[in-house]
Amino acid sequence: MDQDNVQVILENEPTVKNPILIEGFPGIGLVGNIASQYIVNELNMTYLGAMSSKFFPPLAVLLGGIVNMPVRIYEQAEKQLVVITADIPIHPLASYEVGKELVSWAESIKVKEMVCMAGITVMSEQHRVFGAVSTKDMLDRIKDKAEIFELGTITGITGSIMNECRIRKMPAICLLGETASVEPDPRAAIAAVETLNKIYGLGVSTAKLAEQADQIEVQMHQLAQQLKAASPEEQQLPKEFPMYG
Repeated sequence: MDQDNVQVILENEPTVKNPILIEGFPGIGLVGNIASQYIVNELNMTYLGAMSSKFFPPLAVLLGGIVNMPVRIYEQAEKQLVVITADIPIHPLASYEVGKELVSWAESIKVKEMVCMAGITVMSEQHRVFGAVSTKDMLDRIKDKAEIFELGTITGITGSIMNECRIRKMPAICLLGETASVEPDPRAAIAAVETLNKIYGLGVSTAKLAEQADQIEVQMHQLAQQLKAASPEEQQLPKEFPMYG
């Protein structure tokens, strides 16, 4: 596969120095997507650019009537924070390449820690947050703030990013918001953001997210249906990379 399969396209150069990078891709309960986009809005973050790939579904995302790419990058200089938020799921066969490029770009801007936000299905209504780390010495960072995810697997793009961080010795934390179904779960996202606040002291209020939970569930369900329509199963990409096959 050539190097242009996945690329970062910047409209503005980052001003942050040694930032924390938070990523949130759609997955179980859309926890990462909801949490990351909420942080972007709540902190009034500055748009930097996007990730692009010929293996992403063919769609543009409208935000306030303006066309945006579906995987976007933002920064908040005061808090030394970069957030990557996405409105499209990443196919398992694309996850390795996307994760590798994302971590390579993180290294290029000297990210000091990566945070992956996602969901995990547990048959409970507690909305706990489970945590995992890329290195043993980071367990102390999360042990009193999240349930340690002792045994199991982290799948998809989040798993690929965590693996890449382990390989490159980049400190990384994965926060998995507990949800009882695959349906959009803003309340699991609230728990994930509150855990993020405990670890990093970001001070992101979740009050608006709590107020808008029902509305967000409807909006996320509609977006999921639109993505499904834009990614028909019969559509085929080259055999060496069957995104939709």
